[in-house]
Amino acid sequence: MGFGTPWKKMDDAALMTALAAGKERAFRELVERHQTGLYSFALRFCGVKEESEDAVQETFLRLFRNRSRFDTSGSMKAYLYKVCRNLLIDAARKRRPEPLDDSLEIAPGPSAYDSLSHKEGLNSLSRALDSLPENQRTAMVLRHTEELAYAEISEVMGLSLSAVESLLVRGRRTLRKRMQATAA
Repeated sequence: MGFGTPWKKMDDAALMTALAAGKERAFRELVERHQTGLYSFALRFCGVKEESEDAVQETFLRLFRNRSRFDTSGSMKAYLYKVCRNLLIDAARKRRPEPLDDSLEIAPGPSAYDSLSHKEGLNSLSRALDSLPENQRTAMVLRHTEELAYAEISEVMGLSLSAVESLLVRGRRTLRKRMQATAA
């Protein structure tokens, strides 16, 4: 793997082997290859830009730190999504609601009409997806947005293939019902 190696043509396992051998350009290629999808997943998962960016950055840092111990027989994509998901779950658990200041005056919220008008402007599919239980939403996003295979989703979520299939079936059924109710 000398000068001019076609990094973009290498698969993830070959890039990790190169990275473990000290070829840092391989790491850059892995980041470029997976960063956008991973960030999209993180943002969909937690809804907070800064938290998503932090989780993605920490995911790649962990990959780099573990470069010499990484098992190249597994799916790189599944590994990255699993690490990122776990980081986001840990961050959500650590987040504590801040107590309200007693002297704080709370302004009245928007009227019911304003709220309905705003909601009508939102993408109904996105709303329906966001309202799914966490595991169903995660499985749906990994499958349909990030296009992970069932086996990769199983690895990311730490579930059996049949459990992943069940989550996806229930998620699709719930989305279908909610979309039909919205259209009616």
